[in-house]
Amino acid sequence: MIREIFSCIRNFPRHIGTALKNIWRNGVMSISSIFAVTITLIIIGVIGVIAINIQDMTMNVESSLTIHVQMEREATQEEVDATYAALQNLEHVASVTYSDKESELQKLIDGMGEDGEIFAEYQGEDNPLGDAFIIEAEDGQYLETIASQIENMERVNRVNYGGESTTSLVSGLETVRNIGSVFIIGLTVIALFMIANTIKITITSRSTEISIMRMVGASNWYIRIPFMLEGIMIGLIGSIVPILILYYGYNALYNASDGMFISNMLLLRDPYPFVFQFGAFLAILGSSVGLVGSFMSVRKFLKF
Repeated sequence: MIREIFSCIRNFPRHIGTALKNIWRNGVMSISSIFAVTITLIIIGVIGVIAINIQDMTMNVESSLTIHVQMEREATQEEVDATYAALQNLEHVASVTYSDKESELQKLIDGMGEDGEIFAEYQGEDNPLGDAFIIEAEDGQYLETIASQIENMERVNRVNYGGESTTSLVSGLETVRNIGSVFIIGLTVIALFMIANTIKITITSRSTEISIMRMVGASNWYIRIPFMLEGIMIGLIGSIVPILILYYGYNALYNASDGMFISNMLLLRDPYPFVFQFGAFLAILGSSVGLVGSFMSVRKFLKF
């Protein structure tokens, strides 16, 4: 076994040359395998980019959704502190941030621009607002549940989280994300079988070549390695076009949309380093499938 391993290492450059010659010599079948890899990786790339961006959008929306709790103006500091403690103990609450009445009034003034200056005279003891809390939920789906619990607390004047439209948006994005994840997993599995079968047909057509090599005393690994390298090369060559489409296509989409989808709440992932990372994934996926497909296809012609 050790001798066979050293022999494989010593003959590795020769195996690479053999793999390249086999791809060239079996041009039609090699092109067929490369084409299958290319088409499949393009589909996986498109679905993958969509799924990843939807996931980012969902997480971005969920992180920006908060519950604003306004206390009654007459609430004492002890009542505010008690409410703060109660809010922290609620299930599915990630964080609670306190905002005093002066800060709330300043937010109102700043938010209204020049028109907000009329409220400047109410600063101090004349401030009509109460203290407030900004609550972040562990997940957007819990917003409505948390809000309904807070509404029943004493000295709470108003609870605002966006209502049903907010929960519907979060629910819709999560549904699309889950469907996309299932779809891309299923598509990847199908792609594995498609590419592996195409490579299998390529190698099966060369069963005579494998038999001759066995007859002259070539070891199993000496026969197998060139085919495995051939599968890796076919996968890598087949990933070139999908990677180019990903690089130029995603950059064009990002620049055309200014990195946004509909609104600034739904942001596309920055092209860099995303296109390089996803491109590397496609190359690794293509070469891995080529390697596995070749290994499994040659296996049935060899004795163990």
